Amino acid sequence: MSFNFDRMVDQIADVIAVRALEKINDRIQGEMRDGATRKNGRRSSALKGRRLDMHCRYPGCKNRSKGPRFRFLCEEHLKLPKAKVQAAIAKAEKAAKAA
Repeated sequence: MSFNFDRMVDQIADVIAVRALEKINDRIQGEMRDGATRKNGRRSSALKGRRLDMHCRYPGCKNRSKGPRFRFLCEEHLKLPKAKVQAAIAKAEKAAKAA
C-alpha cells in the first residue's frame, strides 16, 4: 500500500480554499446587507463629499462664510448680535416667499 502524500496535501488545500471562500463571501454579503462600512465599523455618511454653500447667510452679503461652526456667517456679520442676525435672515426669507 503506497501513501500518496501529494494527493493528501492537495485535498487539504482544496478544503481550506473552499472554507476561505465561504467565509469571505459571508463577510462581504453581511457588509452589503448592513450598508457600506469603513474599516472601523462605522457607516460612511451619505453627506460625505458634498459641496457646502459657503456664502454668508446675512441678506445682501456677498462675502464667504466661515462655515457651519460659525452659523455660515462672514467675519463681519459674526460680530453682530445673534438676535439681530436671526431677525434679518427671517425677514429676508419672508420677503423671498412673498415675491
